Amino acid sequence: MEWKSQAPGSSYFYYPRLVCVIGVRDEAKATTNFAPVAWSTPLSSHPPLFGVCLSPATYTHHLVLATGEFTLNFLPHSQAQLADALGKLSGKRVDKVKTLALGLESGEVIATPFLTAGYAAAECSLVERHQFGDQTLLVGEVLRVHLLAGCCDPDGVLRLDRVPPLLYLGGNRYATTDPGSVTRPDGAASS
Repeated sequence: MEWKSQAPGSSYFYYPRLVCVIGVRDEAKATTNFAPVAWSTPLSSHPPLFGVCLSPATYTHHLVLATGEFTLNFLPHSQAQLADALGKLSGKRVDKVKTLALGLESGEVIATPFLTAGYAAAECSLVERHQFGDQTLLVGEVLRVHLLAGCCDPDGVLRLDRVPPLLYLGGNRYATTDPGSVTRPDGAASS
């Protein structure tokens, strides 16, 4: 097998990534801004912590620091155009909720709503932030999770036959999973 060496940043070797749309209130404009984020990850189960990386230059970064809370929204593959539009519009100049006619659901614990177009959402309180290079890792404590009925099996695992998740490949390309590709190393049947 032949290997090719190249400089960091010249390929998307760390993709695909699950698309996470961060929602944050814009109190000055009396709206909520939503922005897709590919660099996001669970960080801890106890307490439940989730991290998202944002550039300090973004409007969303500014809003999260101002409000101290945000929602995490996970979209099905059928919402790729929505994720793309959310990433191309600037919440600093445009009310994305009005422009894209976004459906919102009120949070139970925080004031920031979540998207009804998703299959899962989480309400988070900002607990830490860390600067790494050109990104800030914003760490949120997950206070409440909302799931679309039937999207997960009894163990809490996403049912790929019901909800194909939106994955980002880099370079404005999206993909999803093939539910037939799910395997279990122990040979047990997967649903």
